[in-house]
Amino acid sequence: MKKSTKIFLTILLILIIGIFIHPKKVVYVPKITGKVIDENGNAIKDAVVSRIEELSSVNEKYGYFDYTKYESQTTETDENGNFQLSEKSRTEWIHNPLSLPIAWCFGNFEIEKDGYETYETKFDEFRQFRKDNCYACEEIEFKPIITLKNK
Repeated sequence: MKKSTKIFLTILLILIIGIFIHPKKVVYVPKITGKVIDENGNAIKDAVVSRIEELSSVNEKYGYFDYTKYESQTTETDENGNFQLSEKSRTEWIHNPLSLPIAWCFGNFEIEKDGYETYETKFDEFRQFRKDNCYACEEIEFKPIITLKNK
């Protein structure tokens, strides 16, 4: 085989591999702005609000994926019970052309305050399909009003 043919085939192989494997630039997590109130409708000050995300890792002993919840962002409510978990982004996963530009955006969070039951979102409670003309969950915002129950 000629040297020029080998070079051409090597470049072609690199291009084909490059089409199927490249790092995805960013993944956006939706913004959550809300209010926390008690059962009488009064604002709750200084409640701790935490964004809950999943961290995936490979279980080396058994070879499957483990998913661990973690608090990726934490804030407290102000004197009016308002809070904000800002939109954020992170670099993530390997992408290929077979992956479609489909994104379900989830807003999972937890609220804790002494004297009240801890509130944690249920699966699929805050969910929205991505908007047109935005990347993944960029510009998605949830605006919940959460009522904490007394213990």
